[in-house]
Amino acid sequence: MTFKGIGRVLGVSPQRAEKIYQRALRKLSSPKNLKKWEEILDMIKEIEKEKAKSDSNTLD
Repeated sequence: MTFKGIGRVLGVSPQRAEKIYQRALRKLSSPKNLKKWEEILDMIKEIEKEKAKSDSNTLD
């Protein structure tokens, strides 16, 4: 999707949509958020393990 399309959905100009995107990327890649991302990734891994475990139990 283009910034024009995103801007249309959000009701903002394409330039504003791009600024929002750039700001979000900066925030997401900030070193102070590293711990939060590690926790999120660990949680996703745990969920995947549980899902694999329950999937293997249903095959038995």
